[in-house]
Amino acid sequence: MAEKTNGKGSIFQLDKGKDGKKPKSKCRKWRLVVSLGKDPHTGKYRQKAKNFDGTYTQAQRELRVFVSQIEGGTLIKRSGWTFYDYAEHYVSARIAAGEIQERTASNMRSSLNALAYRIGGLKLQEITPDIIEAAYIDLRAGKSLSGKPLSGRTLYNINLAAFLMFQSAKDKGIVGENPLEKVPAPKKDTKEKASLTAAAYSSLIASLDPAQRMQCAVLLCAALGLRRSESLGLSWGDVDFEGGTVNVHASTDEHAALKEPKTEAGFRLLPMPEQLASALMKRKAAVVRTLAKYHPELLIPLDLCAGVRPAGCVEVDGQLYDVDGKVAVCCNDDGERPQPQALSKWWSRHCKKYGLEGWTLHSLRHSFLSLAAAQGVHPSVMMHLAGHKSPDTTLKIYTHVNMKSKREAMDVIQKAYMLAG
Repeated sequence: MAEKTNGKGSIFQLDKGKDGKKPKSKCRKWRLVVSLGKDPHTGKYRQKAKNFDGTYTQAQRELRVFVSQIEGGTLIKRSGWTFYDYAEHYVSARIAAGEIQERTASNMRSSLNALAYRIGGLKLQEITPDIIEAAYIDLRAGKSLSGKPLSGRTLYNINLAAFLMFQSAKDKGIVGENPLEKVPAPKKDTKEKASLTAAAYSSLIASLDPAQRMQCAVLLCAALGLRRSESLGLSWGDVDFEGGTVNVHASTDEHAALKEPKTEAGFRLLPMPEQLASALMKRKAAVVRTLAKYHPELLIPLDLCAGVRPAGCVEVDGQLYDVDGKVAVCCNDDGERPQPQALSKWWSRHCKKYGLEGWTLHSLRHSFLSLAAAQGVHPSVMMHLAGHKSPDTTLKIYTHVNMKSKREAMDVIQKAYMLAG
């Protein structure tokens, strides 16, 4: 039943710490309260409330969605939505419905905010295809939030996010038509991804110290072709030293919490080369020494079994240990899992040291697949190694690498023609 709310609601901090001084930025538990005004029959003030776990910013978004739900859609169907306000509501509603995860929501919000910089104050009903196209021209010319021209790839993502948002508004009867239906999608102009040479790839792996957590994470991206979040999502229980495999079945979100892959293709069991196994044992030895000092409860004492030393164990002061399987391979000194952004920042500060200034962590994954293709690995095998949902991405890499090999072969033949002439 639809009800009229009184105001925008309030947010109360539930977790204030033992001393009652925990800042909002550290709190993750909130009480959302929406006032319904005075009951005309009883004279008492009414309210609806719910608890919410997340950051304060996320709680603010959830409160807006909560108000919309209480009012039974009256906020959604009003005609006064501006582009900026509806964009924020649209993303928040999709998060609340469980349709998208935080990282997707962040990318979508970024795309919509980029367009809102040009048309954010306009009402949805006022926005026409001509206005959208003019905004794209301005953004392409550098009239953007950053003051820099936006690429075709960025405009393509903006167009996709705006199309989905307007389609939602159309489905709810807020606008009569989706103006993006009459706007040609910007063409992607992304430059072809470069990949490391075999020599540079080998040099990087040899230069990394796996005992250090961030360097170990980079090593996993390069040696197994893992995504940034997958390398941080690996736990010691996923590394089978006896069987020689690494089980990839989780990644991390923005807050370093584990989450399952988006598709079945993301679940994969990868063979662990001997060189990587040796590197991971160095990392494990470093982890055991640190945890033995600060968090011994995360270690598992072991005994020789029939005189045989268990695979993957580490000896400290004559005692054999294994690490709790839930502890991250790339954990910090407290056994905590790092955030993906922390790894990216570390890499941006140190990539020059490895002669890879300007190269991203994803470039290492791309290089892994390119080198596999160059060695003749079949595309279907590459697809399973990478965890690609669609073979299209894998085939593009495979085709590009093989075309390069073909061109090199043709150059050799051409030189033979010239010599013969």
